[in-house]
Amino acid sequence: MNSGNSFKFRYSRRAGERGQTIVLVAISIVSLLAMAALAIDVVTLYVARSEIQRAADAAALAGAKAIVDSGITSLSSADLTAPAYDPAIQSLAVSMATAAINATLSTNSVAANQPTWTNQPLVINYQPTGTTIDNNPHITVTLQQGNLPTFFARIFGRTGATVTASATAEAYNPANLGSYTPISPKCVKPWLVANADPRQTGNAFINVATGAVEAGALSGLPFDLTPDCSTASATCHGDNPPKALYPPLNPPSRVEYMVAQVTANTGNVCPACAGATNYEQSIECCDANPYQYLNCGAGTVNAQWDNGTDPSGASGLSATGAECLTHASAAGSGQGQDTLDTSLWPAAGPMKVNAQSGPQSGNVVSTSSSVVTMPIIDITTAIGTNVTIVGFLQAFINCVEDGNYRNCDEVVPPVQRATPGDINITIMNVIGCSATPNGANPIIGGNGTSPIPVRLITPP
Repeated sequence: MNSGNSFKFRYSRRAGERGQTIVLVAISIVSLLAMAALAIDVVTLYVARSEIQRAADAAALAGAKAIVDSGITSLSSADLTAPAYDPAIQSLAVSMATAAINATLSTNSVAANQPTWTNQPLVINYQPTGTTIDNNPHITVTLQQGNLPTFFARIFGRTGATVTASATAEAYNPANLGSYTPISPKCVKPWLVANADPRQTGNAFINVATGAVEAGALSGLPFDLTPDCSTASATCHGDNPPKALYPPLNPPSRVEYMVAQVTANTGNVCPACAGATNYEQSIECCDANPYQYLNCGAGTVNAQWDNGTDPSGASGLSATGAECLTHASAAGSGQGQDTLDTSLWPAAGPMKVNAQSGPQSGNVVSTSSSVVTMPIIDITTAIGTNVTIVGFLQAFINCVEDGNYRNCDEVVPPVQRATPGDINITIMNVIGCSATPNGANPIIGGNGTSPIPVRLITPP
């Protein structure tokens, strides 16, 4: 009797538990689906956040590179007192950077859409004080992308998500800092240029005591690089140290350069027209030899003069190397090399590089093989072998002088003709090495066309 009651009780309890497994499975499935949807949402937002950060980084770097190209990093407060420079140069840098950022954003999408640049208009902050243009330009780009698709969040009534990212980039010119990290530009050409401005009698490009760029260094006017040898010849000067040759006694304006010692490197990438000597190839190629990673500043000896090489003359090593580099078929203007338009500089617009060969022939381009980086050397004492680099020139090679004209195509009386084989250039930027290094490792930057490194600042 009792056992039967017990059986009925157990049976009744089990009958009441029927269907509970289905409920648990249903709840588990819903939970798993919710977790999967949440995981998808998290991954979607994570990927979008990574994409928008990359877009912000690219935009900030593009803007900083545009500032470098504008030449604003070299201007001193003395330059800014001139109406032609202030405020035209500052607005020029902003407009160039803004255009570069917009162009970069047009090719960097987030979730198939272009992100929104939220901190317009662009503001350039000069570091470290933020009060004068003598300091390094910093720019910050903040991007936002909304309406990102969500799954789990829709349960709570949210149909889209938003991600944001910021990046700050710097155009690093150590000339503008008291305590600085040295720079080591790549692909520097083997022309050790005297620290003497041929357009301003008695002036230098760089103040050796402070490392700052001297006022008026960016004149936008062409002049010649002329070689300085250990023994004078008809086409090579015998001065030591090298110097500037000023008009009117020595027209056109010229500044002397010494030949840097160069060693062979089979890793160099060279054009088909490259010459047979190491010196020529250092001009024509992107020379990757260790000596080309030139640390500058603090009185450090960081290059050597090759006083046994005479590169001068219409068929000399400098002339043939420069013609190959610039795609010129011969000396003089109009020989296939790119051209530089300085007609609007500096009051109304930037210098413009016009391609004369290749797929972009006839168009304005952002870079050119005619844009080169050269070291500026200390000339306060005579030079034995070692030289001290105090800065760098970013310059455009207009032509190799053919001796018939000056400044490539300027028709003048015969007594004012340029020396055949001299290299006619226009300065695009000047970079000083400052005078108080902070002990940090040098920043490897530039690509041969500009010595100024452009870098992201972390955190933004």
